[in-house]
Amino acid sequence: MRYGATINGETVEVDINRRASNVVEAQIGDRKYVLEARAVQPGLYWLNWENRSIEVVVTEKNGGYLVMLDGRQVMVELGDLRTALRHAHQGQQGTAQIRAPMPGKVIRVLLKDGDSVQANQGILVMEAMKMQNEIKSPKSGTVKKIGVTAGSAVNSGDLLAEVE
Repeated sequence: MRYGATINGETVEVDINRRASNVVEAQIGDRKYVLEARAVQPGLYWLNWENRSIEVVVTEKNGGYLVMLDGRQVMVELGDLRTALRHAHQGQQGTAQIRAPMPGKVIRVLLKDGDSVQANQGILVMEAMKMQNEIKSPKSGTVKKIGVTAGSAVNSGDLLAEVE
């Protein structure tokens, strides 16, 4: 399952897959982890990672989770990957790259290179899992490049457009 996560203020992509009843494979940004996890009670977990046992305490706080992990405190907010990727670029200086949030097919391209665009204005329509999603600009500016055409198949993370 893919998420967008904000960990101590930094937005990253998180991919979590259950390999067995208590074994989880997690990729956080560029790092991969294989963890054995056991719930002791609500909010208290034991993780085995690289032959180390780690106590993890999780409490809900301000719409996110305060995680006490191996003596460190980390604030984690999970969300929809598409929303997290969009928020990662909001207020960004320079060029914002808009990437495919999941594999799919481009149905319609709404703008062309050189067009003016407002924040949250649709750039293209993409179909994934039999649902159409409008992909919106994370910022106001000018469309620098539309990197796909109608009918194009895209993979998760493929560059769709750039706005400057």
